[in-house]
Amino acid sequence: MHKPLLVCLMAIVSAIASGAQEKLPNWQALVKAGKCKQARTVCGSWINAHDITRQVESHKCLANAAFCGAQEFVTLERNDAGGGLMFGGYAREVIDEALVHLNAALKLAPQDLSIHQGRLHVLEISSRYSEMTSALDESCKIYNGPGGADPWIVYTSELFEDKHYQASLALLEVLEKYYPNNHEVLGNLGAVHAVLKNDDKAIQYLRKALELAPNDFVDAWNLARLYDYTEKLELADQWYRKALSLEPDPDKKREQSCAYAGFVEKKLKDSACACELQKASCPVEEQTSCSASREGRND
Repeated sequence: MHKPLLVCLMAIVSAIASGAQEKLPNWQALVKAGKCKQARTVCGSWINAHDITRQVESHKCLANAAFCGAQEFVTLERNDAGGGLMFGGYAREVIDEALVHLNAALKLAPQDLSIHQGRLHVLEISSRYSEMTSALDESCKIYNGPGGADPWIVYTSELFEDKHYQASLALLEVLEKYYPNNHEVLGNLGAVHAVLKNDDKAIQYLRKALELAPNDFVDAWNLARLYDYTEKLELADQWYRKALSLEPDPDKKREQSCAYAGFVEKKLKDSACACELQKASCPVEEQTSCSASREGRND
């Protein structure tokens, strides 16, 4: 379930400059306290101010105020894995009002990253994925601050985790256009294509990502798994070993080593080697190759 919208949006849409909060009333406190009418009155009084900072702050405030006191209802949404997600939603007119103010704020302050992110967040929680893709494309064109793809890639991961694979893919394709040599973008493209069973594309993206970042454990592991699933066993073994050599966390490495032992047992048919790996990394009940090895010796 999505986090309550008001809290998320308030966290994203902060003041443009540190001095802004010293000059202007604390509208975040008004909205958080549910003083909706007061927040609208205070913020509305700045909308035609001569000071652009006040105008921008007014639109940020009114975007949040759109949700203040608005009725939240439960929405059930299907995902690309055949399941569904239940989350809190708002009426279309509430979302539209917030977007009007966020778009107005962006025209006044196109380099304010928080407004770009706030708009993407509102589109995401309202399931307007095609509009989200267009908004991301516009943000990548307009925003020239630091961070490259980092400010945007989190949205692709959130959609992927919710199993909205096509929506995640659409965002990643936008990011690839602007950041063609970002290994995280390419690695995520590989992961999405893998779950969509576009194996050739997935392998292509993962290999390119690893050319750019050869020590990335996640991409190396994903490539190994993909070669495993596509029965390219020699390559799978090579990349499993590579990935395990890169994992710095001992607990995660033990878990992944156990998974690799299963590959050695079932795909490479090497019970003796799998047994040694399982003894080193798997719980006793998962040391299936050791039982097979003992039976083979008894025969």
